[in-house]
Amino acid sequence: MPCLTAPSVRVLLALALAAACCLAPVAAPAATVTDMSGKTVVVPDTPRRVYALSPPDALLVYAVAPCRLAGWNYPQTSAARAWFAPCARDLPVLGGFFAMGMTPDKEELLKAAPDLAISGSMAKSNSDFDAFFAGAGIPVVHIESESPEDYPRALRLLGGLLGDKERGEALAAYADRTLADIRQGVASIPEDKRLTVYYAEGGDGLYTDGRGSFHTLVLELAGGVNVHPSPQTRVYGMDKVTLETVLGYAPQVILAQDAKCRDLILASPLWREIPAVRAGRVLNIPDLPLNWFDRPPSFMRLLGLKWMAHTLYPEVFPYDMVQETRDFFKLFWNRDVTEAEARTLLGQPDADKP
Repeated sequence: MPCLTAPSVRVLLALALAAACCLAPVAAPAATVTDMSGKTVVVPDTPRRVYALSPPDALLVYAVAPCRLAGWNYPQTSAARAWFAPCARDLPVLGGFFAMGMTPDKEELLKAAPDLAISGSMAKSNSDFDAFFAGAGIPVVHIESESPEDYPRALRLLGGLLGDKERGEALAAYADRTLADIRQGVASIPEDKRLTVYYAEGGDGLYTDGRGSFHTLVLELAGGVNVHPSPQTRVYGMDKVTLETVLGYAPQVILAQDAKCRDLILASPLWREIPAVRAGRVLNIPDLPLNWFDRPPSFMRLLGLKWMAHTLYPEVFPYDMVQETRDFFKLFWNRDVTEAEARTLLGQPDADKP
Protein backbone atom coordinates (compact mmCIF):
# COMPACT_ATOMS: atom_id res chain seq x y z
CA MET A 1 0.00 0.00 0.00
CA PRO A 2 1.48 3.35 -0.97
CA CYS A 3 2.46 5.65 1.84
CA LEU A 4 0.61 8.98 1.95
CA THR A 5 2.59 12.09 2.66
CA ALA A 6 1.33 14.74 5.12
CA PRO A 7 0.30 17.13 2.31
CA SER A 8 -1.65 14.32 0.62
CA VAL A 9 -3.52 13.56 3.83
CA ARG A 10 -4.46 17.22 4.23
CA VAL A 11 -5.78 17.33 0.67
CA LEU A 12 -7.90 14.21 1.18
CA LEU A 13 -9.33 15.54 4.44
CA ALA A 14 -10.25 18.81 2.76
CA LEU A 15 -12.01 16.94 -0.06
CA ALA A 16 -13.88 14.77 2.45
CA LEU A 17 -15.06 17.81 4.39
CA ALA A 18 -16.18 19.52 1.21
CA ALA A 19 -18.17 16.45 0.20
CA ALA A 20 -19.79 16.25 3.64
CA CYS A 21 -20.82 19.89 3.45
CA CYS A 22 -22.47 19.25 0.08
CA LEU A 23 -24.48 16.35 1.49
CA ALA A 24 -25.52 17.92 4.81
CA PRO A 25 -28.57 20.25 4.95
CA VAL A 26 -27.60 23.89 5.13
CA ALA A 27 -29.46 25.88 7.79
CA ALA A 28 -30.89 29.18 6.59
CA PRO A 29 -29.21 32.23 8.08
CA ALA A 30 -31.23 33.41 11.07
CA ALA A 31 -32.33 36.80 12.32
CA THR A 32 -34.06 37.91 15.50
CA VAL A 33 -37.16 40.11 15.53
CA THR A 34 -39.48 41.44 18.19
CA ASP A 35 -43.07 41.01 17.06
CA MET A 36 -46.09 43.15 17.89
CA SER A 37 -46.89 41.08 20.97
CA GLY A 38 -43.44 41.90 22.36
CA LYS A 39 -42.13 38.38 21.82
CA THR A 40 -38.61 37.82 20.48
CA VAL A 41 -38.60 35.34 17.60
CA VAL A 42 -35.74 33.74 15.66
CA VAL A 43 -36.71 33.77 11.98
CA PRO A 44 -35.05 33.02 8.62
CA ASP A 45 -32.99 35.99 7.51
CA THR A 46 -35.04 36.18 4.30
CA PRO A 47 -38.20 34.05 4.52
CA ARG A 48 -39.15 32.56 1.16
CA ARG A 49 -42.49 30.90 1.85
CA VAL A 50 -44.82 32.63 4.29
CA TYR A 51 -48.09 31.27 5.65
CA ALA A 52 -50.50 33.69 7.33
CA LEU A 53 -53.09 32.36 9.76
CA SER A 54 -56.03 34.63 8.86
CA PRO A 55 -57.20 36.70 5.86
CA PRO A 56 -56.18 40.19 7.12
CA ASP A 57 -52.63 38.97 7.71
CA ALA A 58 -52.31 37.12 4.40
CA LEU A 59 -53.41 40.27 2.60
CA LEU A 60 -50.89 42.44 4.45
CA VAL A 61 -48.15 39.97 3.50
CA TYR A 62 -49.42 40.15 -0.09
CA ALA A 63 -49.24 43.96 -0.08
CA VAL A 64 -45.59 43.87 0.99
CA ALA A 65 -44.27 40.78 -0.83
CA PRO A 66 -46.89 38.98 -2.96
CA CYS A 67 -44.52 36.31 -4.23
CA ARG A 68 -43.55 35.19 -0.71
CA LEU A 69 -46.96 33.72 0.12
CA ALA A 70 -46.99 29.92 0.41
CA GLY A 71 -50.77 29.80 0.00
CA TRP A 72 -54.06 31.46 0.89
CA ASN A 73 -56.10 30.77 3.99
CA TYR A 74 -59.46 31.38 2.28
CA PRO A 75 -60.67 31.06 -1.32
CA GLN A 76 -60.55 34.17 -3.48
CA THR A 77 -63.41 35.08 -5.81
CA SER A 78 -62.69 34.98 -9.53
CA ALA A 79 -63.18 38.76 -9.65
CA ALA A 80 -60.55 39.25 -6.93
CA ARG A 81 -58.10 36.76 -8.42
CA ALA A 82 -57.90 38.77 -11.61
CA TRP A 83 -56.24 41.58 -9.64
CA PHE A 84 -53.60 39.49 -7.92
CA ALA A 85 -50.05 39.15 -9.21
CA PRO A 86 -49.52 35.97 -11.27
CA CYS A 87 -47.24 34.51 -8.59
CA ALA A 88 -50.08 34.66 -6.02
CA ARG A 89 -53.15 34.20 -8.20
CA ASP A 90 -53.25 30.40 -8.23
CA LEU A 91 -51.73 29.55 -4.87
CA PRO A 92 -53.34 26.65 -2.99
CA VAL A 93 -56.03 27.35 -0.41
CA LEU A 94 -54.59 25.91 2.80
CA GLY A 95 -57.22 27.11 5.26
CA GLY A 96 -56.52 29.15 8.36
CA PHE A 97 -56.60 29.43 12.13
CA PHE A 98 -59.43 31.90 12.73
CA ALA A 99 -63.12 32.30 13.49
CA MET A 100 -64.77 29.84 15.82
CA GLY A 101 -61.98 27.27 16.01
CA MET A 102 -61.32 27.00 12.26
CA THR A 103 -58.16 25.07 11.39
CA PRO A 104 -56.44 24.30 8.07
CA ASP A 105 -55.61 20.99 6.45
CA LYS A 106 -52.38 20.56 8.39
CA GLU A 107 -50.98 17.92 6.07
CA GLU A 108 -51.41 20.20 3.06
CA LEU A 109 -50.01 23.11 5.03
CA LEU A 110 -46.82 21.18 5.79
CA LYS A 111 -46.55 20.15 2.12
CA ALA A 112 -46.53 23.86 1.23
CA ALA A 113 -43.30 24.05 3.28
CA PRO A 114 -43.61 27.52 4.84
CA ASP A 115 -40.51 28.76 6.63
CA LEU A 116 -42.42 31.46 8.53
CA ALA A 117 -45.95 31.88 9.88
CA ILE A 118 -47.67 35.21 10.51
CA SER A 119 -50.29 35.31 13.25
CA GLY A 120 -52.68 38.24 13.51
CA SER A 121 -55.50 39.55 15.64
CA MET A 122 -58.15 37.13 14.33
CA ALA A 123 -56.05 34.12 15.34
CA LYS A 124 -56.37 35.06 19.02
CA SER A 125 -59.63 33.12 19.13
CA ASN A 126 -57.84 29.93 18.08
CA SER A 127 -54.97 28.70 20.26
CA ASP A 128 -54.47 25.47 18.32
CA PHE A 129 -51.71 26.88 16.15
CA ASP A 130 -49.01 27.35 18.82
CA ALA A 131 -48.34 23.67 19.42
CA PHE A 132 -48.67 22.83 15.73
CA PHE A 133 -46.06 25.30 14.51
CA ALA A 134 -43.73 24.61 17.43
CA GLY A 135 -43.84 20.91 16.59
CA ALA A 136 -43.17 21.63 12.92
CA GLY A 137 -40.26 23.94 13.72
CA ILE A 138 -41.88 26.90 11.96
CA PRO A 139 -41.41 30.27 13.72
CA VAL A 140 -44.51 32.38 14.31
CA VAL A 141 -44.41 36.19 14.26
CA HIS A 142 -47.44 38.04 15.62
CA ILE A 143 -48.76 41.24 14.08
CA GLU A 144 -51.78 43.32 15.01
CA SER A 145 -54.15 43.74 12.09
CA GLU A 146 -57.55 44.38 13.67
CA SER A 147 -57.67 48.12 13.02
CA PRO A 148 -56.36 50.28 10.18
CA GLU A 149 -54.53 52.09 12.97
CA ASP A 150 -52.39 48.96 13.40
CA TYR A 151 -51.25 49.02 9.78
CA PRO A 152 -48.29 51.43 9.91
CA ARG A 153 -46.44 49.37 12.49
CA ALA A 154 -47.47 46.04 10.94
CA LEU A 155 -46.35 47.09 7.46
CA ARG A 156 -42.98 48.30 8.71
CA LEU A 157 -42.46 45.05 10.62
CA LEU A 158 -43.39 42.96 7.57
CA GLY A 159 -41.18 45.05 5.29
CA GLY A 160 -38.16 44.38 7.48
CA LEU A 161 -39.08 40.75 8.01
CA LEU A 162 -39.59 39.99 4.31
CA GLY A 163 -36.53 41.82 3.06
CA ASP A 164 -38.19 44.89 1.55
CA LYS A 165 -37.96 47.70 4.08
CA GLU A 166 -38.39 50.33 1.38
CA ARG A 167 -41.75 48.97 0.27
CA GLY A 168 -42.92 48.39 3.84
CA GLU A 169 -42.05 51.99 4.66
CA ALA A 170 -43.83 53.36 1.58
CA LEU A 171 -47.04 51.51 2.46
CA ALA A 172 -46.76 52.44 6.15
CA ALA A 173 -46.19 56.11 5.30
CA TYR A 174 -49.37 56.12 3.18
CA ALA A 175 -51.28 54.62 6.12
CA ASP A 176 -49.82 57.21 8.50
CA ARG A 177 -50.81 60.11 6.23
CA THR A 178 -54.30 58.75 5.67
CA LEU A 179 -54.99 58.15 9.35
CA ALA A 180 -53.63 61.57 10.36
CA ASP A 181 -55.75 63.34 7.73
CA ILE A 182 -58.90 61.47 8.74
CA ARG A 183 -58.33 62.14 12.46
CA GLN A 184 -57.81 65.85 11.84
CA GLY A 185 -60.94 66.14 9.72
CA VAL A 186 -63.18 64.16 12.05
CA ALA A 187 -62.01 66.22 15.03
CA SER A 188 -63.40 69.32 13.30
CA ILE A 189 -66.94 67.87 13.01
CA PRO A 190 -69.17 68.72 16.00
CA GLU A 191 -70.70 65.68 17.68
CA ASP A 192 -74.23 66.84 16.87
CA LYS A 193 -73.37 67.13 13.17
CA ARG A 194 -72.11 63.58 12.76
CA LEU A 195 -74.32 61.32 10.66
CA THR A 196 -75.95 58.21 12.09
CA VAL A 197 -75.34 55.08 10.01
CA TYR A 198 -76.78 51.57 9.88
CA TYR A 199 -74.49 48.87 8.43
CA ALA A 200 -76.78 46.48 6.51
CA GLU A 201 -75.44 42.96 6.03
CA GLY A 202 -76.87 39.68 4.80
CA GLY A 203 -79.32 39.02 1.99
CA ASP A 204 -82.13 40.91 3.71
CA GLY A 205 -80.04 43.69 5.26
CA LEU A 206 -81.10 42.63 8.75
CA TYR A 207 -77.70 41.59 10.03
CA THR A 208 -75.31 44.16 11.38
CA ASP A 209 -72.30 44.82 13.60
CA GLY A 210 -72.21 47.12 16.59
CA ARG A 211 -70.07 49.94 17.86
CA GLY A 212 -66.49 48.99 18.57
CA SER A 213 -66.57 45.88 16.38
CA PHE A 214 -63.54 45.57 14.13
CA HIS A 215 -66.06 44.97 11.34
CA THR A 216 -67.24 48.60 11.61
CA LEU A 217 -64.00 50.42 12.42
CA VAL A 218 -63.89 52.20 9.06
CA LEU A 219 -67.28 53.77 9.78
CA GLU A 220 -66.30 54.96 13.23
CA LEU A 221 -62.83 56.20 12.25
CA ALA A 222 -64.44 58.19 9.42
CA GLY A 223 -66.76 60.00 11.84
CA GLY A 224 -69.96 58.04 11.32
CA VAL A 225 -72.11 57.13 14.32
CA ASN A 226 -73.02 53.44 14.33
CA VAL A 227 -76.67 53.18 15.37
CA HIS A 228 -76.32 49.58 16.62
CA PRO A 229 -74.94 49.80 20.16
CA SER A 230 -74.36 46.11 20.88
CA PRO A 231 -70.71 45.11 21.37
CA GLN A 232 -69.13 42.38 19.27
CA THR A 233 -69.57 38.96 20.94
CA ARG A 234 -67.93 36.66 18.35
CA VAL A 235 -65.18 36.99 15.76
CA TYR A 236 -67.50 36.58 12.79
CA GLY A 237 -69.97 39.19 14.05
CA MET A 238 -73.27 39.76 12.19
CA ASP A 239 -75.94 40.33 14.84
CA LYS A 240 -79.49 39.52 13.70
CA VAL A 241 -81.90 42.45 14.06
CA THR A 242 -85.50 43.14 13.06
CA LEU A 243 -86.81 45.77 10.69
CA GLU A 244 -88.62 47.32 13.66
CA THR A 245 -85.25 47.75 15.36
CA VAL A 246 -83.82 49.51 12.30
CA LEU A 247 -86.91 51.73 12.10
CA GLY A 248 -86.31 52.65 15.73
CA TYR A 249 -82.67 53.47 15.00
CA ALA A 250 -83.85 55.88 12.23
CA PRO A 251 -80.40 56.10 10.59
CA GLN A 252 -79.57 59.04 8.35
CA VAL A 253 -77.42 56.79 6.15
CA ILE A 254 -77.54 53.06 5.36
CA LEU A 255 -74.31 51.37 4.37
CA ALA A 256 -75.12 48.24 2.36
CA GLN A 257 -72.66 45.37 2.34
CA ASP A 258 -73.19 44.77 -1.38
CA ALA A 259 -75.28 45.87 -4.36
CA LYS A 260 -77.84 43.10 -3.90
CA CYS A 261 -78.54 44.24 -0.34
CA ARG A 262 -78.78 47.89 -1.41
CA ASP A 263 -81.18 47.10 -4.25
CA LEU A 264 -83.44 45.09 -1.93
CA ILE A 265 -83.60 47.93 0.57
CA LEU A 266 -84.39 50.50 -2.11
CA ALA A 267 -87.09 48.32 -3.69
CA SER A 268 -88.85 47.24 -0.49
CA PRO A 269 -91.82 49.30 0.74
CA LEU A 270 -91.02 48.05 4.25
CA TRP A 271 -87.84 50.13 4.38
CA ARG A 272 -89.29 53.36 2.99
CA GLU A 273 -90.08 54.94 6.35
CA ILE A 274 -86.42 54.96 7.34
CA PRO A 275 -84.89 58.46 6.97
CA ALA A 276 -81.89 57.16 5.00
CA VAL A 277 -84.13 55.53 2.40
CA ARG A 278 -86.40 58.57 2.09
CA ALA A 279 -83.34 60.76 1.53
CA GLY A 280 -81.73 58.38 -0.98
CA ARG A 281 -78.75 57.79 1.27
CA VAL A 282 -78.36 54.05 0.82
CA LEU A 283 -74.73 53.43 -0.10
CA ASN A 284 -73.14 50.39 -1.70
CA ILE A 285 -69.62 49.68 -0.44
CA PRO A 286 -67.05 49.31 -3.24
CA ASP A 287 -65.82 45.72 -3.22
CA LEU A 288 -63.13 45.21 -5.83
CA PRO A 289 -60.65 43.66 -5.69
CA LEU A 290 -61.71 43.22 -2.05
CA ASN A 291 -64.35 44.92 0.05
CA TRP A 292 -63.18 48.41 1.05
CA PHE A 293 -64.90 48.22 4.43
CA ASP A 294 -64.96 44.68 5.81
CA ARG A 295 -65.15 40.95 5.08
CA PRO A 296 -62.29 40.50 4.82
CA PRO A 297 -60.98 43.46 6.83
CA SER A 298 -57.92 44.16 4.68
CA PHE A 299 -55.55 46.97 3.72
CA MET A 300 -58.33 48.11 1.34
CA ARG A 301 -59.81 49.76 4.43
CA LEU A 302 -57.26 52.56 4.03
CA LEU A 303 -58.88 53.56 0.75
CA GLY A 304 -62.26 52.74 2.28
CA LEU A 305 -61.58 55.29 5.02
CA LYS A 306 -61.14 58.03 2.44
CA TRP A 307 -64.22 56.91 0.52
CA MET A 308 -66.33 56.74 3.69
CA ALA A 309 -65.16 60.10 5.07
CA HIS A 310 -65.62 61.85 1.72
CA THR A 311 -69.04 60.28 1.18
CA LEU A 312 -70.34 61.29 4.61
CA TYR A 313 -68.65 64.70 4.87
CA PRO A 314 -67.56 65.95 1.41
CA GLU A 315 -67.06 69.51 2.71
CA VAL A 316 -64.56 68.30 5.31
CA PHE A 317 -62.92 65.69 3.08
CA PRO A 318 -62.96 67.11 -0.48
CA TYR A 319 -61.01 64.20 -1.93
CA ASP A 320 -60.87 63.57 -5.65
CA MET A 321 -61.82 59.93 -5.16
CA VAL A 322 -61.01 58.97 -8.74
CA GLN A 323 -57.43 60.18 -8.32
CA GLU A 324 -57.21 58.76 -4.80
CA THR A 325 -58.27 55.38 -6.17
CA ARG A 326 -55.71 55.51 -8.96
CA ASP A 327 -52.92 56.46 -6.55
CA PHE A 328 -53.86 53.73 -4.09
CA PHE A 329 -53.94 50.99 -6.71
CA LYS A 330 -50.58 52.08 -8.09
CA LEU A 331 -49.00 51.85 -4.65
CA PHE A 332 -50.69 48.84 -3.06
CA TRP A 333 -51.54 46.74 -6.11
CA ASN A 334 -48.77 47.81 -8.50
CA ARG A 335 -51.49 48.44 -11.06
CA ASP A 336 -52.04 51.44 -13.31
CA VAL A 337 -55.77 52.15 -13.17
CA THR A 338 -57.37 54.44 -15.75
CA GLU A 339 -59.86 57.14 -14.82
CA ALA A 340 -62.68 55.03 -16.25
CA GLU A 341 -61.55 51.97 -14.30
CA ALA A 342 -61.36 54.03 -11.11
CA ARG A 343 -64.93 55.20 -11.62
CA THR A 344 -66.03 51.60 -12.12
CA LEU A 345 -64.24 50.55 -8.94
CA LEU A 346 -65.95 53.33 -7.00
CA GLY A 347 -69.16 51.80 -8.24
CA GLN A 348 -71.68 54.55 -7.64
CA PRO A 349 -72.18 57.53 -9.93
CA ASP A 350 -73.58 59.39 -6.91
CA ALA A 351 -70.86 58.22 -4.51
CA ASP A 352 -69.96 61.83 -3.74
CA LYS A 353 -73.39 62.46 -2.23
CA PRO A 354 -74.26 60.88 1.13
